[in-house]
Amino acid sequence: MVRQARLIAIAVASFLSVPAAAQYGPPAPRQDVPQATPSATPQAPTAAAPRAEVLRAAVCVAGRDSGAADALLATAPYSTEERNRAVQLLRSAERCLRLRSPIATSALLFRGAVAETLYETRFAQPAAARNPAAGATPFFRAADVAGRDDAALLATSFDLAQCAAPRQPDLVRALLATEPGSEAETAALTALYPGFGACVPTGTQLRVDRGGVRAMLAESLYRWSVVQRDGPTSPWAAPAVAAAPAQ
Repeated sequence: MVRQARLIAIAVASFLSVPAAAQYGPPAPRQDVPQATPSATPQAPTAAAPRAEVLRAAVCVAGRDSGAADALLATAPYSTEERNRAVQLLRSAERCLRLRSPIATSALLFRGAVAETLYETRFAQPAAARNPAAGATPFFRAADVAGRDDAALLATSFDLAQCAAPRQPDLVRALLATEPGSEAETAALTALYPGFGACVPTGTQLRVDRGGVRAMLAESLYRWSVVQRDGPTSPWAAPAVAAAPAQ
């Protein structure tokens, strides 16, 4: 188990960055259409906003329009509907914060910041696990990224988060209590590593960075907590597994 946890930790520590194509910010021009520019000097791409700023934006806009935040989390990650709703919500967040410049961030990080905000708002006290156990349905659909080379790695990363959050809710909650990008966040994430071994095979490679892990865990914990609170009536509740017939 120690060796397995170490290998998982190495995999987590070496996460790759989310592709720039997944960013929300000023719309990028299509690569297959030449763009006329008034200057011969190409413009530098918009720098990604610090994760702490993305979280601040989510807190502001979700506080003003929780319905729009809920609607974003009702979409499938990497789907067209997700992108449309996220862009609208992010523009609202910029107005909420009275920013002069747009926020550029990834699809994953903004969605995770919204989920983290809703969790902290609605679950001041941790949700108690139901008995019998009640799980949440997967919120990632591999079909939405089927054309990407990293589809399998993305699926593995989401599976890990959905498995780890209900197993270690207190540790995920501690992670969300830290400032994004801080040493405390690193320590909280490191505390989760040993438990990852029960969710993915030894040596598994994942496709997101440290911020992506936090984002996936935040939404997984939020969705699981909603199911514990609302039970089978929750639209996110996984179907109950029928007991095996007695032999």
